[in-house]
Amino acid sequence: MGVIEAVYENGVLKPLKKLTLPEKKRVKIIILDEFIRDLNDVFGLFEEDIDLEKLRKEWDRDVSNRH
Repeated sequence: MGVIEAVYENGVLKPLKKLTLPEKKRVKIIILDEFIRDLNDVFGLFEEDIDLEKLRKEWDRDVSNRH
C-alpha cells in the first residue's frame, strides 16, 4: 500500500484519504518523526536535515523489492 498520511485525534489514527483495505486487516505503522528521533538518539546519525520524501521513496522501493 505504501505511505499513508494520518492525523492522531482523541486516541485514534485517522487516515487523510480513504483506504482500500479489507475490514479488520492488521497493519504495522511506523511513525517517521519518532523513528528518526530514535535513530538519532541511538546512533547520532543525522546531523543535517533529512529529506522525508526521499526517505519514503527509498522505504517503498526497499519494501517492494523484498517479495
